Amino acid sequence: MSNLSRLFNQFKSDFPEQYKSKVDEIEKFIVRYITKNELNVKFLNSCSTGFAGVRTRDQIIICSPNKMSTIGDFLYTIFHEIRHEQQVRDIKMLNPLQDYDLEDFENLYEQYWEMELDSDQFAKNMVATLIMKLGIPLDFAKKEFRLSQYIVQYPNMSQAIKKQLEYIIDSIKKIKKSGDEYIDIQDHPMVKRHLDKLENFI
Repeated sequence: MSNLSRLFNQFKSDFPEQYKSKVDEIEKFIVRYITKNELNVKFLNSCSTGFAGVRTRDQIIICSPNKMSTIGDFLYTIFHEIRHEQQVRDIKMLNPLQDYDLEDFENLYEQYWEMELDSDQFAKNMVATLIMKLGIPLDFAKKEFRLSQYIVQYPNMSQAIKKQLEYIIDSIKKIKKSGDEYIDIQDHPMVKRHLDKLENFI
């Protein structure tokens, strides 16, 4: 059994018998999507990065998926981080934590938030697409595929996210000033300390 199957099984237990096969179909869709798009997705059973997921230069990391309350949050997080990889690799958007002047925070944040909003909408659309594609009844979907309030309200949280980003940028400046290597968020201590614990997703 793959790690992804184990993760999906925790949600499958909440599904009535007639819908359990839908979880298997979702898993197959995710595997095909990751494989077709040649994505390197890893996960951490437990992490304290402060994020549900993060895209780095070497992989997409999903944090503590076993603690997510619904399959909706799980799917949203997967597609949110996948979208960031697509933004940088395929759409060729500039990476604000790598390609921008750290001293020009307002410009950097504008790019960061634009990418966040795009990833947020993409992930929500993918969850909705899966629900419709698999013919999952709306009443059931509202319960089992519901998104946490944090995710629902995410587009309105620009100021809170801005403060978090300010902290990250300040710490990146300190890393560079100390002479340590920093290429992207993978080199930040909050991510770097977990890299040896990463597990394969599929």
